[in-house]
Amino acid sequence: MKKSVSQNNWLRRHSNDYYYNLAKKEKYRSRAAYKLIEINKKYKLISYSSRIIDLGCSPGSWSQVAISNINKKTNEVTSIDIKKMDPLSNCNFILDDIESLLNKKNCFLKYNSYNLILSDMAPNASGHKFTDQAKSEKLSFLALKFSYQYLSDKGNFVCKLFRGGREKIFIEEAIVKFKKVYLFKPLSSRKESKEIYAICLGFNNLQ
Repeated sequence: MKKSVSQNNWLRRHSNDYYYNLAKKEKYRSRAAYKLIEINKKYKLISYSSRIIDLGCSPGSWSQVAISNINKKTNEVTSIDIKKMDPLSNCNFILDDIESLLNKKNCFLKYNSYNLILSDMAPNASGHKFTDQAKSEKLSFLALKFSYQYLSDKGNFVCKLFRGGREKIFIEEAIVKFKKVYLFKPLSSRKESKEIYAICLGFNNLQ
């Protein structure tokens, strides 16, 4: 079957992409792995004993990075998405929606017991700029609310944001509960992308 112009452009861009090719070589499920690798290298978020939740995990590259840094004899990463994900060792995958989980009174996740919550969530692109922006903002604020509910004291939270929206409001809300909040754009994030990551350190669950 003949490929469309957009499909050919996608293939051409990825075939020339350093991180895409590196991910294939190092057996990561997507180039996004290197964003978390950079974040962790700079902020030292994942320790051997970390208890981690990965929101919007599919296809699983952030979970792969997290698993590679924890004690695999005693720990596992809890990975959550509305999309199915192929199994990973030391990973407890939950097929569910974050909003649904927040509204469940008897959720199987334990409140305030995770050291690190990661969110690389993004909505499926509709092609409508303002609709996609609104959906991405909703996901980031849901992830922030989720972190309040499940982070342990002094825990850390990483969340994808998109420039040009309500990121300032997000930071203002986060700084109330976290000791420090930084914005960081990994080198592995494409230059043309508006994505940036909020690095929220030192959660205070008593405030």
